[in-house]
Amino acid sequence: MNILILTGSFGMGHNAAADAVAERAERELQNASITVADLYSYAFNSQKYNVFFRLMIKGGKRVYNYVYIHTADSRRGRKLPFQKMLLRGLGELMDATHPDVIVSTLWSCSKTVSDYKRLTGKGIPLITCITDVSSHSEWIHPGTDFYITAAPAVKNELIKKGIESGRIIVAGVPVRSGFKASAARETPPAGKKLLIMGGGLGLLPKNEAFYEALNTLKNVKTTVITGSNASLYKALHGRYENIEVLGFVEDVPKYMGEADLLVTKPGGITVFEAIASELPLLVFRPFLGQEKRNSELILENKMGAVLPADPVQWVPAIRAALADEPFLDSSGTHMRAFKALLDEDALQRLLRQYERQCA
Repeated sequence: MNILILTGSFGMGHNAAADAVAERAERELQNASITVADLYSYAFNSQKYNVFFRLMIKGGKRVYNYVYIHTADSRRGRKLPFQKMLLRGLGELMDATHPDVIVSTLWSCSKTVSDYKRLTGKGIPLITCITDVSSHSEWIHPGTDFYITAAPAVKNELIKKGIESGRIIVAGVPVRSGFKASAARETPPAGKKLLIMGGGLGLLPKNEAFYEALNTLKNVKTTVITGSNASLYKALHGRYENIEVLGFVEDVPKYMGEADLLVTKPGGITVFEAIASELPLLVFRPFLGQEKRNSELILENKMGAVLPADPVQWVPAIRAALADEPFLDSSGTHMRAFKALLDEDALQRLLRQYERQCA
């Protein structure tokens, strides 16, 4: 069986989810040939769109959020920018890989596949993995056969929007197998371990006072992962005695497994990596619509907390959380309870069904 996994480099979360799907499929499916493809890179030079995405997130949040909120329940069939190029790129990918099933971790990839199926009449199965706690209309397309959703509430919302219950699977956001609860997360003699991440783009505070205050926390060893944010890495690396600064790292599961608390922006993939690791969360107050929903999931399930709006209060809140053993313990306990709500093997069972049909 040939599996085509489609993603796009708009942030790193969609790619990470695609890699997670591929990793498990390669491990568990006997006769599968798996291709992971960035549809935008395949169709045209995606670097332009990565730059546009970063500018939107860093400088155009209000515009991005306005569009996101006001299209949340839209039922209109909107055209994608450069839709013809995306469809042509997808057609070339189809000819090159001959997939028996497609898995998408990016809404625009799902839309492109749905349009391709409508235009060509081909009935290739499409599985959409929604990578946030979201039922936004951008993810809903008539060519999708199954939806993998992050939480039970999302399934209920999709049902209200007309999607049949049997086509919706509550399995969480796919994460790599390395993210798992530490067998022995023990406090070292030196004290607590704090991990700070800003996603693949390293969207973290630039305020020097924030890091200076972190450096003064007693018995706390802080690791800051700046991702692809080279300027922040350069500004912080080697400057603070109690802060280890890393750039882009592959072994994020190791750092999550060793930490006592994660401070991060509430991106879907990072939140679910933390849940898999049973690592308590303290998230920056979100502005973007999808990250607000991710934060609500954390709060509603008591898996962490949201930092105050005032940056001056961030380090005191971090200090208090690290010292609050009941908070840390209960957050991990509630993460285990939430994971029990997920059918984490469902996607693999579905792929095995398609594999048997291809045999």
